[in-house]
Amino acid sequence: MSNFPKRNRIISALSEGILVVEARHRSGSTITANLGFKQGKKVFCVPSNIDSKLGVGSNKLIQKGAKLVINVEDILLELGIKRLKEDIVQKWKYEEKSVPKEYKEIYRAIGNSPTDINTICYRTNIPIQEVSQKLTMLEIKEYIRVLPGDMFIRV
Repeated sequence: MSNFPKRNRIISALSEGILVVEARHRSGSTITANLGFKQGKKVFCVPSNIDSKLGVGSNKLIQKGAKLVINVEDILLELGIKRLKEDIVQKWKYEEKSVPKEYKEIYRAIGNSPTDINTICYRTNIPIQEVSQKLTMLEIKEYIRVLPGDMFIRV
């Protein structure tokens, strides 16, 4: 247990910046972010609902000076990394074209973040058995990956 602060210090020291998506008031993420502040690192936070106990740490870090981020572009610009949105959109369109026609609707329903099978069924109005079969094929063909909790994400 005593190795966690050392580990967090090393992680923040090796990082160009630290992104906190959600953190309680006293959590490993807030400890790492505070170490990052002390080391002169850029600290980024996704704002959280003010009623959420899981986001108190994130919101306090923003008050302390962390850069509030709402998309990846905010981070890339702050780090001086030039990446045009058009390049991202073109890449996504290219990858989608390679997905076989019979699986495109399911692939699109996954979106850009991890998605569960019920959400995919809701978005496509396709029966769960058919969605399950197509998800299996998309995974076998390496277009998607299954994450813990039976969440699906594009590769």
